[in-house]
Amino acid sequence: YPIGKQIAKLPLKYKPGFGSDYNLKSKEIALVAKYNAEERERYVFDRVKNISIYAYENIPFYRRLYKENDVNPQRFTAFSDLSHLPIINKSILQSVDIEERSNNSVLRSSVNTGGSSGAPLCLYVQPNSIPHEWAHMHDIWRRVGFDHRNLRIVFAGRADVKDIIKYDSVRHQLNVDIYAGMDLIADRLLDLFNYYSPKYLHGYPSAIFDFIIWLKKNNHPLLKVLKVNIQSIFLGSEYPSPKLRKEVDKILETKSISWYGHTERAVLAGELSCGVYSPFLSYGFAESVGIEGNNHLISTSYYNYASPLIRYDTEDLILPVSLDGFLSSFSIQKGRNGEFILNKDMEKVYLTALIFGRHHRLFDYCTHLQVRQVTPGLADILFVTREEYFQYDASELFDSSNIDIKFKYIKINEPIKTHSGKVQLLVKQGL
Repeated sequence: YPIGKQIAKLPLKYKPGFGSDYNLKSKEIALVAKYNAEERERYVFDRVKNISIYAYENIPFYRRLYKENDVNPQRFTAFSDLSHLPIINKSILQSVDIEERSNNSVLRSSVNTGGSSGAPLCLYVQPNSIPHEWAHMHDIWRRVGFDHRNLRIVFAGRADVKDIIKYDSVRHQLNVDIYAGMDLIADRLLDLFNYYSPKYLHGYPSAIFDFIIWLKKNNHPLLKVLKVNIQSIFLGSEYPSPKLRKEVDKILETKSISWYGHTERAVLAGELSCGVYSPFLSYGFAESVGIEGNNHLISTSYYNYASPLIRYDTEDLILPVSLDGFLSSFSIQKGRNGEFILNKDMEKVYLTALIFGRHHRLFDYCTHLQVRQVTPGLADILFVTREEYFQYDASELFDSSNIDIKFKYIKINEPIKTHSGKVQLLVKQGL
């Protein structure tokens, strides 16, 4: 920590292997935010056309898709031409082998995403995108006073946290083992607080809210320490409950901020006001497109040459606000709500952390994965495989480490749906 603390004091633009790209991207964010309508059109057109041509020439999936739809992005001459690019979605991508929709000539790493539907999708991202990601995230956090030199306490889904609290020198943050009991977390944080002097809380809203309310309910001395020292709360990966958010902000007498984004890294939107988000045009091209009577959020990543996502339907329904022909802001009609299951001690294990905060190899073989609580401490993992013949031991492909829950793995032929036909991650009815 003493070394990490000194490194964190360096201006980010001087950080080796990171700073120059971060600095350029930060300047671009500020510049694009001031563009007029004509400048925005040119900016978006150049980048979407560029990635579309690249995909057409290098990615078999896009080459076939564009030829089938009689589209050649090389011939595009105007911003309006971009609407001719066909819209894709998760189910379309799932039907294609990852190598058919990816490029193996660039440095890449695999990620999985599932969303609240429990339908996993594997894709590749490029490690050199990190400065791009952090420049945008820091821009959001600065709205509530973020300073990169100060430490964050992170409530996320990491499974490798030792001794309840672990310092991460690369990210300059304290990772919390959110699968430990709240009393253990609180006691450990209290012991370490003066040494680390963190200033921010960051992570899954449901985990943070429950922890703070637990501290108040149990009159734990850590609450007074947090109230004096915590300056801001960064709420990611879930849509935060407005009621609980207001309560926690009041308890700590601080401000919180949320954002909208995906593992796919095709759209990122910072919060303007509670539940209203404004997409970064410098991050990707976000559109509102009417499909079957609803407004779908469609996104295009400019810079992922490993697994390009071009006019990707996030399948999130939004209430859009447009300005000069661009999506200016939106609210999401329904977000992930912090679903959880219980361990044998009746403690919550959040599915955002358990399912999407870890890399499960089982995702590579599944079209759907759902969770069903049987009793506290016992749960079923229900999965639909891509191929009818599945020869693996599912328990070896699912990371259940550090979880005080016994899992039973059940292969099913199709996902369980609600009476209205929805596929949800947390299943509450039988097979």
